[in-house]
Amino acid sequence: MSETSRMGPETGILGTEGGSRVAVVTRMLLRVTTGPDRGLERLFDGGTLVVGSHPEADIVLTDTTVSRYHAELALLAGGVRVKDLKSTNGTFVGDSRVESIVLPAGSEVRVGRTRIEILAADAPVPEAPSESTRFGRMVGASAEMRRVFGMLERAAAGMAPVWIFGEPGTGKTLAARALHEVGALLEGQPRTGPLVEIEIHQGDLIAPHVVEVARGGTIILDRLDEAALATQEAVGVAVGRAERERLDVRWITSSRRDPRALVEEGLLRRDLFFHLAGVRIEMPPLRERLEDLPRLVDAIVTDLGYPEVRLSAAELGQLRAQPLEGNVRELRRLIEETLLRTVRRPSARAEEEPTVTEDMSRLPFKEAKERLLDAFEKGYVAQLLERAGGNVSRAADEAGIDRNHLARLAKKHGIR
Repeated sequence: MSETSRMGPETGILGTEGGSRVAVVTRMLLRVTTGPDRGLERLFDGGTLVVGSHPEADIVLTDTTVSRYHAELALLAGGVRVKDLKSTNGTFVGDSRVESIVLPAGSEVRVGRTRIEILAADAPVPEAPSESTRFGRMVGASAEMRRVFGMLERAAAGMAPVWIFGEPGTGKTLAARALHEVGALLEGQPRTGPLVEIEIHQGDLIAPHVVEVARGGTIILDRLDEAALATQEAVGVAVGRAERERLDVRWITSSRRDPRALVEEGLLRRDLFFHLAGVRIEMPPLRERLEDLPRLVDAIVTDLGYPEVRLSAAELGQLRAQPLEGNVRELRRLIEETLLRTVRRPSARAEEEPTVTEDMSRLPFKEAKERLLDAFEKGYVAQLLERAGGNVSRAADEAGIDRNHLARLAKKHGIR
């Protein structure tokens, strides 16, 4: 048998690996997800394809940053080989420029400003990623995060209940709050109701009147998977009342695990799954999107009040080398420690700048860090609210932080 032989359009390519093991390769679907040709698709069932701006290329792109013959794609037993054809602007996978690489289904390659997804054509095709690299306070340019942003954008345009799940620290709460805030701003769908967050995992019970309080707004049920049966029953009563009385309430639920698996294991009431998991969104762990690390670091440093500060390449390398099992939450903690260790000063917006005193340096690190951060937060928030005349929304816009986060900081330090 030759190295590869045609089997027919429905089964793809029959390939031999090392002359012994036979592997059937499914057809691939190439889909353009960003750039002027967004939405362009091409079925790839064998041979090679050339991507470029020249009219004779197999996949013709109108992106002016794409070379005439930019890259060559070949279908192999192990995936798709992507080979750069000495293009001007390069071929990238994540942040890495590549000359030749074999990518499995589910990968994404960038040529110029255009991103192309490589998908298994014989499997359900996922929704196309968003072109945006930000949703609310979340940032990310990786295919994983832009796919999440796309799902959130579509969910924000409607009222279907959303269930967000993922490992601790992946940003489930940020996603839920952003969904409420973005949905409230959509044209033709004015939503002025409040955001009500219920800490289910801490034993908070959902009061019968809460759906009335949240009319026109959003109720977030945090970590419902950890709720006792009595709490789940109370949630079921509240959801049922909202539906019977047709109350205008958006439900957003979070958990660490997929709600479908929770139902199968008897840890979640089946009726709650059908009522609350209209749209399921999984937040990817940080280890699966390390290409987002520089963007995340810049966003976190700015949010901490250091917009002019940029971590060095060595500091970024140290962060990248960490296991980061706590995901973005752990990354934020490590950045706080890095900023404190290097004794950098916050933005000039904060007129009251805390310093490390000799007495403070004698304290245990954790206690000293908490004191320093508390002093900075208190001074920063006080000055910020004073300039904004006490208007929390205006102050939050100036600082570039979430309004609810600023309100919690002000309450924490007794400022208002």
